[in-house]
Formats: sequence, C-alpha cells, structure tokens
Amino acid sequence: MEPSNSEEREQIDRSPVRHEEEPALEPAAGAEAFQSDDWWRISTPASDWAEPVSEPPAAETTQREEPGAADIYFCGRTSLFPLNLAVRAIGKENLTGLLRACWDKEPVDVLARDGEIVLATTRDPDLYCSETPPILAEVDPEMVNNARDQQKENSTPFLLTLARTESIERRPAFDLMRHYGQTLFSQLWSAPNVWIMFEKNAELLSGFGDLTGDPDVDDWSLETLRLVQHPDLPAGFDPASIPAYSREGFDRVQKLKLTSDEAQFASQFNGARSVQQIAKNLRLDLKSARQLLFRFVVLQIVECWPASTAAKSEPKGGMGRLFGRGR
Repeated sequence: MEPSNSEEREQIDRSPVRHEEEPALEPAAGAEAFQSDDWWRISTPASDWAEPVSEPPAAETTQREEPGAADIYFCGRTSLFPLNLAVRAIGKENLTGLLRACWDKEPVDVLARDGEIVLATTRDPDLYCSETPPILAEVDPEMVNNARDQQKENSTPFLLTLARTESIERRPAFDLMRHYGQTLFSQLWSAPNVWIMFEKNAELLSGFGDLTGDPDVDDWSLETLRLVQHPDLPAGFDPASIPAYSREGFDRVQKLKLTSDEAQFASQFNGARSVQQIAKNLRLDLKSARQLLFRFVVLQIVECWPASTAAKSEPKGGMGRLFGRGR
C-alpha cells in the first residue's frame, strides 16, 4: 500500500546517515515538491516498451534554496522518473549527497560522493542483512546487537560499526557491506511507484571518508540488476517483440562490464530479431532470456517494440554490422 503524502514527508525528514541532527525540511522548499508528481513535467509513454523517458531539463531538477531548507536536487515517483535515470544523474552531474527511496518498507538510503556510489543502507538491519555472516562467528553477540541498534538509529551499516571498532577485519567487512547494500537496492527495481529524492549535502559524507566509491554508476546498477530475484517485465510481454538499441544504448553498452552471457545477448540486438529468436540462437530458455532482457531494458540500453514494427528483413550494410557484432 502506497504511503500517504504525510507519511512520505515524515520518511524524508528523518535524519539520514549521520549522527548529528539535520535541519528540518521547510514546507516552502520541500513539501510542495513532495505533493506534486507534476513537478517533473514528464509525460507517461504510450506503451511500456516505448521510447524511454528523457532526462528532464536542468531547470526542473534544481530546487530553489531557502535558509534552513534542504537542497533537494530532484524528487518524484519512479512511475514518471525511472530509478535508472536517478542513479545515472548522480554520475553525470557528479553529485554528492543522499538518494533516498521510499517504498512499502523502511526507506533505502544511497550515499554518493563526487558522482560515485559510496554505500546503500537502511535503518532496518534485518532488511539490510537478515542472516548472520560467518565473519561474525567470533564476535561478541552483545557487540553485534549494539551495532545493529546503532543502525536503527542512524542507518550506519552494523558491519561498518564493527569494522571501525576492530571487531572484524575491514576489507572483508567492506566487501560484505557492498554486497548487502547492492542486494538491498536490487529490490527497488521491481518495486512499484517508488518515491525518490536526492539531497545535495556534502556534510552527509563527512563521516565516511574511509569508504571508497564505485566510479561507474552504470556498472553499479547492472550489478544490482543481476541480484533481482524476480525480474518484472511489463504486463503482456510478448516473446515476439523486437529489442533494439536506444539512441545512446549502443555506445553505453560498449562501456559496461558485461558477463559473457550478457555480451552474447547484447550482440544479438539488431532491430529485427525477436526475443524468441535471440533465445533460440543462443540456446537459452525463455526465462533466462527474459532475465537478461530485463537488465538492458531497465538500464534503457534497449527498447522493445511489437513484432509488427520490425523490418521484413535484417538491416543490411553498415547498420547490420553495427548491431550484429559481438564484443
């Protein structure tokens, strides 16, 4: 059930990952934007597989600043502004601050520094990590509980707290933090109508100088998409639909760190082959093909079109070689 406007404001106003109190968001600068999805002024595509939503003009992503107000760079719902565009904006604009995603569970916080993803976390330690990692086998349970309680208060990952107190080794702890953060974030890709906002605030990163960021937000997003348990393609998805590269898709896919399966799948996009034909060419079952396709669609690397829009024959000449070549 979608939270009410008042609940959304309450979630946003909660102190993000930091120990000290933060100025409350004044209604003049924040509440008005939270209440209106029209702030983005982005029209919904006519089809789930139509042209991906373009990035909004800079004027629409800059919140006016007032004394005591948070510097909200953008906000909106993922039904109008895809989560992928929000993550890409971090890298493109070299943003520093907090990306917060509000859904039917505890909000997910993503800290970014100079266009790099530093960590993803939440105030719910069980949502963050429901298991007991082997690295905690020799740690005093009371210390673990205290660290988890601290995460409930300020979102600091309990593994980071334990690493800083030298209760566990730092390198393995940081690797686990990255994994659990990405697993947490991966749940948002299939969540409906998530409310997101980005607050520009360098002070939020002051206590995380010991953490390095992921330099490429597209690669970070792709890693989280590989962790999605149940990829949710649009209702009525037709295996006969035709995947084709978006305007910037082909250039972007060349820069991604793809697995061999992903690279082979991407090499099949030529604007004429159906998903069903691609699966047959690569000897994949349709479920595996859908999982791979989901990643490229969410990243807006490709768009899927009805079979009726495909050309009667595969592209010839330079275009055919462009879309048909492998990596």
